[in-house]
Amino acid sequence: MPDPEKITMETKILEWLVDWFYNNTNLSKEEISNNLDANYFEDGWIDSFKFILFISEIESQFGVSFSNDNFQDRSFSTINGIALMIRRLLNEER
Repeated sequence: MPDPEKITMETKILEWLVDWFYNNTNLSKEEISNNLDANYFEDGWIDSFKFILFISEIESQFGVSFSNDNFQDRSFSTINGIALMIRRLLNEER
């Protein structure tokens, strides 16, 4: 049986990310939720300025710090990918 704390954190992270994109793009929550594996750079959801804001807000919200290696990871460009990266960073800090 999955760890309820893990499920709660995964849900919290995904909800926060979806809300962020909802508040910072012209997309609906449904569009975002249905495209968690879409490349938000290639699809034009955010530009480089918003990306810096996005990273800053993630680091502040979740108390994590991204490394240059994280930025090179292709999964960094999707909501599911960045959610997984946040979970990994949170687990490393425990």
